[in-house]
Amino acid sequence: MEQLNPSDLKAILHSKRANLYYLEHCRVMQKDGRVLYLTEAKNENQYWNIPIANTTVILLGTGTSITQAAMRMLCSAGVLVGFCGGGGTPLFAGSEVEWLTPQSEYRPTEYMQGWMSF
Repeated sequence: MEQLNPSDLKAILHSKRANLYYLEHCRVMQKDGRVLYLTEAKNENQYWNIPIANTTVILLGTGTSITQAAMRMLCSAGVLVGFCGGGGTPLFAGSEVEWLTPQSEYRPTEYMQGWMSF
């Protein structure tokens, strides 16, 4: 399988990304070049893809585990990964977010003028 360039995964600006995931009682892993999470039912396992190029945040709640390969792919796509308790709070730890720096995205002059106007 052809490897993706990390810059290809960051093609969508963080302010335009649509997905935020809160996961409980599952396993997050990398399989066939994709990041997915596995939920276990009584008789079957279900795999669900995580579209990392369009994901801003993944919060891992109680009963979750994540593989090193999945974490590596999430990091290369610039996804914030946070570890939290039940219900999404409190946030125990989170990875560094590059989109907090204002220089990481292009903004037209009108954006700043509108933001500064009273």
